[in-house]
Amino acid sequence: MAAIGSIKNMINNAGKDRYYIGIDLSDEFSQVSYACGSEEPVTPSLIAGTDRLCIPTMLAKKYGESTWTYGEEALELSSADEAFPVDRLVERARNGRPVEVETVDYNPVDLLALFIRKCLSRLYSKAPLEKVAAIVITVEEPDEQMIAILGQVVKTLRLKPERVFFQSHSESAYHFIMHQSMDVRSADVCICDLRSGGLKLTLFSENIQTRPHVVIMQERIYEDFVPEDLEGVKNAEGRKNKKDTEFYQILYGNLDGRRVSAVYLLGDGFEGDWCSESLKYICKGRRAFKGNNLFSKGACYGAREKLEPSDAEKMCVFLGEDKLKANIGMSVVRSGEEAYMALLDAGRNWYDSAKECELMMDPGDRLDFIVTPLNGKNPKVVPMYLTGLPRRQRRATRIHLKLSMLSETKVNVIVTDMGFGEIFPPSGLEWESSFVIS
Repeated sequence: MAAIGSIKNMINNAGKDRYYIGIDLSDEFSQVSYACGSEEPVTPSLIAGTDRLCIPTMLAKKYGESTWTYGEEALELSSADEAFPVDRLVERARNGRPVEVETVDYNPVDLLALFIRKCLSRLYSKAPLEKVAAIVITVEEPDEQMIAILGQVVKTLRLKPERVFFQSHSESAYHFIMHQSMDVRSADVCICDLRSGGLKLTLFSENIQTRPHVVIMQERIYEDFVPEDLEGVKNAEGRKNKKDTEFYQILYGNLDGRRVSAVYLLGDGFEGDWCSESLKYICKGRRAFKGNNLFSKGACYGAREKLEPSDAEKMCVFLGEDKLKANIGMSVVRSGEEAYMALLDAGRNWYDSAKECELMMDPGDRLDFIVTPLNGKNPKVVPMYLTGLPRRQRRATRIHLKLSMLSETKVNVIVTDMGFGEIFPPSGLEWESSFVIS
């Protein structure tokens, strides 16, 4: 009996020594959170005993030295004119132009990788890299270019690509919300993110009438509503009241008549006492939270979900902007009976959705892909013709099928003729096609 109990303990404790890391990456500030096993994510402060969680997304090279600093130290050294500053690391990586520092050109993607390496170094004593099971990097817009940049960063850092994932701020918020108590997410949840680019208001709704539950989001951007430093300015009270009124009107326009159980206020733009009346409106029958680390914690939850799916998320599918919104499959014959073969599953990030397999072709040169949208529309069949495919006897043509997503709505298909052993050698023919999920 002791041996059986020991085995059970080993199984139960298997994931307790695994760490998960979430990195929130943006041009202004970044954050890193980590979790051990099933414990709640933690965001370490820059200074012990304080709540300074935001790392300035910048590097600085000390003049005349090969030493690079990052974050708060880089900001302080560059402010004291002791180092050459390099900020806007994400934007620089996107434009791809070399960054000149003391007459030397640096690859902007390499600089972004250096910044992320230094951010990860803060966790070495808390979450040893050899024990990290998954890392999620979250950015506001994980478009095709950003995914390629982050993929290069992973290579530069020599991280294991199968352990590193990317997701949007919206998906990170989804993971965060799904791990909150039911009183927080008993109805819709509103997130207000106030940054230099404006106010981004996101409303999350869960449709419990579907199986699985479908979680959708609605985003609205208010570019003219930006953070302001209202301390010591002329007529400060009047400016605060005006800004408070504007924010109240935005909230009222989005929340009036809608069941909302919680509102999150993110960003340093909500510091100070300028939104007192808006807060009173928010707190009428709702819970209110202020903070800065929702996305990094959500990325951390997302990392754990990759390996240890929670019961709450097993019941749901999140259809964010970067999600595949239809199931894609084919009708095949197995053991003499027609069956459906899934290729790409709805609810996955489009840039994580790919499938490769080999099939035996029946006589003919046509493949039919079945597209089943999750928005209630009827399934449709999308044909692909393999023009010039050699004619062979039945079940003597083997093909290699590769599907990937070019965007959240565009599917790319590559088919290669594999022949059939020595009797029917491969022709070397390849066909490529793409179609749009409507």
